[in-house]
Amino acid sequence: MEEWHKQNLEKLISRIVDQFSYLYKKCTENNDEIYGMTIHANSFCTTSYMAVAAHNQLKKEEDIELKWQLDEWVITVDDGMYADDFLDQFNKDMREYFGEIMLPKIQNGADEKEEIEKNIQFYIVGMKEAKELLVTILGLEIENIVFTVSVDEHPDVALRSALAINVYSELLREFVEYKNENS
Repeated sequence: MEEWHKQNLEKLISRIVDQFSYLYKKCTENNDEIYGMTIHANSFCTTSYMAVAAHNQLKKEEDIELKWQLDEWVITVDDGMYADDFLDQFNKDMREYFGEIMLPKIQNGADEKEEIEKNIQFYIVGMKEAKELLVTILGLEIENIVFTVSVDEHPDVALRSALAINVYSELLREFVEYKNENS
């Protein structure tokens, strides 16, 4: 991991924990249960947003087919709500990292794919540690929620990250099966 990533890992973890906790509370208040959470990032992994999927989204029979389609996971922080402790603020830091560190390295001959992979690994490590913390804070039921990273132009990341972040559960098995059948 790059020095910048090491210095900012705790900040990422904190942002994930705070934003997920907010969404978890929001769903719980609506008598809903989250089964998946993704951080979706652009192709360089320099901007991202968090979305969760909950069982009440699957009300119709045809909705079941959408269960593991990450782009259908639409529960996010309310539009217009901005909080310094959510990912929005962290995106600013990531864009600065891209402009000040990552882009100059690529322009000077660094391998673009390797630089992107460093960011992917940063998010995977951050999510794994955040999930472990969330289990401690919110309870063991969090272990069953599938956490994943999805990245534009890198479809393999969702499955790879889910396997790295999560402990085995029935939901993880479903997700892996879906991704293997639909990749």
